[in-house]
Amino acid sequence: MAHYNASVETPRPLDEVFAYLSDFSTTEEWDPGVVEAKRVNGAAVGQATEFRLVAEFLGRKNELTYRIVEYDPPHAVTFLGENATVVSRDRITFESTTAGTRVTYDADLALKGLLRITDPLLALAFKRVGDRALAGLRRTLAPSQPRMLSPLAGRALDGKEYELPGDLAKEHNFFVVAFRREQQRLVDQWLPWLIDLEQRRSDVAVYELPALSSLYGPARSFIDGGMTRGILDAAARARTITVYTDVRKVVHNLGLAGTETIAVLIVERSGRVLASEVGGFEEQKAERLAAALAPTPSSGATAA
Repeated sequence: MAHYNASVETPRPLDEVFAYLSDFSTTEEWDPGVVEAKRVNGAAVGQATEFRLVAEFLGRKNELTYRIVEYDPPHAVTFLGENATVVSRDRITFESTTAGTRVTYDADLALKGLLRITDPLLALAFKRVGDRALAGLRRTLAPSQPRMLSPLAGRALDGKEYELPGDLAKEHNFFVVAFRREQQRLVDQWLPWLIDLEQRRSDVAVYELPALSSLYGPARSFIDGGMTRGILDAAARARTITVYTDVRKVVHNLGLAGTETIAVLIVERSGRVLASEVGGFEEQKAERLAAALAPTPSSGATAA
């Protein structure tokens, strides 16, 4: 059996890093040895979610099916992978630090049957593969450059067309960016705090931004129509702007780790992202966003 253990630190928040790495299909983005990675069951990542990976190892391409056998957000996730010749166990643990998050990767790889006689050679090759993967992970989780909202064309559910960021209404615009239908429950957790903030501050506007793949563009009328029928409140329809775009490019430009959870962004009129948080509402996250705002110009009141 070959064993690999190493840690990497990133300034990205714990929830975001866990959401990204617990989706094993992202290995294609940071592990140079992975040729292809796809999720094969379930709309959301969780216990028993399966992934199909094609990896290059010892000069050959190997296909493995991985299954999540431990799912403890946002602290740990374990994947068990297997095919006819190998068994792989990859456990990733996550720890908050004063600077962000520490990720520890602990992996075992064992050969089956008569192939076990090559185990001494396996350990050396596995370390080389692990070191390359860790270097890729370190690059992916590195601090991003100052983030800008890339130009996006969208349409609110009340029919108004938007060119973003040019049509932003206020100096500080809160975007709640979601990528999947089931993430609406996380969006709804943030809305009471955000709407209260918008009502108290003349420089704040709140938008919901469902970001969907441009592949769904031809079905826009059907998808947007379904959303509109499900939202009775006129104000909610007006603040919900759907965009059909290259989702991966949006994720990259905004410095997000992936699409497994929502993001809440403060975007200035220039398009500069002033601050962001990911995942469901928590008081500490709201406090950090509020701290990024200047006092209200007209009243001097703060958003605390």
